[in-house]
Amino acid sequence: MFTLWFLACSRIEKIEPDTAVGANVCGEILQPQAGYAALDLQPADPDQLTFGVDPIPYNVRLSWADEPSTTASILWRTAADTFASRVEYGVDTSYGATAIGGSFTFLTGDEAGRVHEVELCDLTPATTYHYRVGGGDYWSPDYSFTTAPVPGTDVPVVIAVAGDSRDNQAVWKAEVAAIIERAPDFVIFSGDAVDFGSNMAEWDAWLDAGAGLIESTAVVLAHGNHEFYAQNYFGLVAQPNDEKTFSLDYGPVHLAVLDDSTTDADRGSQASWLDSDLKGTSQPWKIVSHHMPAYSSCTTRGSELGVRELWSPVEESNGVQIDLTGHNHNYERSVPLNGGLEVPAGDGTVYVVSAGAGADLYGNDMATAV
Repeated sequence: MFTLWFLACSRIEKIEPDTAVGANVCGEILQPQAGYAALDLQPADPDQLTFGVDPIPYNVRLSWADEPSTTASILWRTAADTFASRVEYGVDTSYGATAIGGSFTFLTGDEAGRVHEVELCDLTPATTYHYRVGGGDYWSPDYSFTTAPVPGTDVPVVIAVAGDSRDNQAVWKAEVAAIIERAPDFVIFSGDAVDFGSNMAEWDAWLDAGAGLIESTAVVLAHGNHEFYAQNYFGLVAQPNDEKTFSLDYGPVHLAVLDDSTTDADRGSQASWLDSDLKGTSQPWKIVSHHMPAYSSCTTRGSELGVRELWSPVEESNGVQIDLTGHNHNYERSVPLNGGLEVPAGDGTVYVVSAGAGADLYGNDMATAV
């Protein structure tokens, strides 16, 4: 079973303690997607230990670009002239292993900075690891995270769900505090983290508000329409595939994430991908997350009928229990639905909107629902 909290207000060579630093070679290290042209992409390099005038790491965060039970992606930022991209990690604060990643200059002018990404591989499932990032004499504080259990393991899973912080990060910060109290295994954020995807100041505020959570708990993001496919989004996240359409397993849960801020043709392609993805999993719990709700009684804007037409039949026929979205700034939960009709629990999909992380709240009225 699992629990959901809805908040409405490159590869790394395994390093033994007595060996030299290894190279980051187990999967994709850097994924600046959607044509983002990094100014000076730096591949894994054991000798790249250049430090600038302000080399201290910040906005350190845990993410998943691969299998959550055996890998972890660690990202952070520095000033643009610091190139060291190292993570020291281990089961205690003596660490014992070092992994090297890559970095790229992010934006220009006053917003310029460097994003670093390192992927840790060959980790042990359901194990707590300590880590710090940086290099030389310049390291972050110690942080820790716990790897996922082996996929299919029947264990309780706690998931926090939030969305649509937009330009009010004070509310997101308050929600982060509430999330930390409930100690979820991971967080699903259903899109629109910022108001304008290309506004770096808003991303700075979103990441700053996540401090205390994002260093140790992965936040899985769905792409929202306010992200605008901006290079900021793709430069700041590390997720599988194209970072917009992908799936992950966590214990008994299979999570598929879709991108609905696109054309109907692309939505149709994703429907085919989703059908194949869901048919290929034997996990007892199936969740789908994206941004725009297929079913909503919101009075400001209602159901996204194109999403309902293309994706709901795929989800319902493949036994998806919960569809998680945002976009409509309220909290809503449907009865189990199949083909638009109420069905007994277990025979349909429950559609949930959870979008109260800061954006102005909307009303809802079942009498006007479509």
